[in-house]
Amino acid sequence: MEDVKYRLIADHLIGAIDRGEYPVGSALPTLHDLMHKFGVARGTARAAVAVLVAQGVATSKQGLGTLVCGTTVPSQPQAPRILPDGATYPKVVLSGWTAAGPDVAGRFGLTTGSLVVHRIRHHHTGTRVTSIDQQWLPKAVATTIEQHTGHDISDRTDTPHPDLTPLLRNAGLDPIVATVQLDARLPSRHEADTLDIPVDAPVLVVHRITHGSSGTPVEATTTVSSTGGSAPKFTIPLTG
Repeated sequence: MEDVKYRLIADHLIGAIDRGEYPVGSALPTLHDLMHKFGVARGTARAAVAVLVAQGVATSKQGLGTLVCGTTVPSQPQAPRILPDGATYPKVVLSGWTAAGPDVAGRFGLTTGSLVVHRIRHHHTGTRVTSIDQQWLPKAVATTIEQHTGHDISDRTDTPHPDLTPLLRNAGLDPIVATVQLDARLPSRHEADTLDIPVDAPVLVVHRITHGSSGTPVEATTTVSSTGGSAPKFTIPLTG
């Protein structure tokens, strides 16, 4: 029920912005005001505000609250966005703090055991999971996001949206380039069960590290995808 409430609150705020009740540059109601008005928990109010921030409707500024930006979106419920291959954008199924293993720590230049936020996302085609994302962000990045936007990305209820790019930008981390490595292997039992494929069916593995404008890694993702029994194909544009 709380998942429904945060979406209803977000739609209410977006509608008010569209009607001009909150002009660009004005402050939206505080979390305390939203909790009192709608009778919800603090996490639900924060999740509603996170929707507006993720959609570019508002931005959170430390000491100023949540301010309306120059763009708004329609207040009616939006249909799931569809990728070119027919899959929907991913859904966050797990989020929390964990100790970085050697591989993850190495991607960020951290020591093994350093705290990182770990998020798992599922891509779907219809009801079928077609790929699994594991995403990690260093503690320093998560702390910076919370300081600048007020959102705790380790809390799936607080930050339910799969794409953290708007929050990274609002926090001044400016993700600008990603390095990508491709691999193929057999799936683990858990991956095979989640993707509903045999354990001897190869999967495509994509490792990505996103760097901010300073060159520091701000996010790393490993995506495991079903190949559908055929070898993946890529089109790579070449310039002379």
